[in-house]
Amino acid sequence: MIKGKAKMEFGTGDIRMTGALSSGIGALCCITQEPHEIGEKVPVEDTWDTKQAEVILTFTKTESIDALIAELQDVKAMMNGSYPFENGRVMQKDLDFDAFIRREDIEDE
Repeated sequence: MIKGKAKMEFGTGDIRMTGALSSGIGALCCITQEPHEIGEKVPVEDTWDTKQAEVILTFTKTESIDALIAELQDVKAMMNGSYPFENGRVMQKDLDFDAFIRREDIEDE
């Protein structure tokens, strides 16, 4: 289930991703932070709370994590040019990844 909409823009090191586990449910909590080197492990304060997270991905099955990782590996391959695109599966135009957020803003007016 997807609740709400958000766009996370990666590439500047300003998104802290922290794993968590509670009552058997795994989570990846994402918080905007001061930019750091991408991949740098930033210590989490002892007082950290999920209320600080702006986006939380929750998982009740590890297979869902495997599926997410597989899709991210495909995106990575697309970006570095090694993805084996099939004939007819290549978009001929650029996608507007902000369109769904703008559409929600228009609907709220």
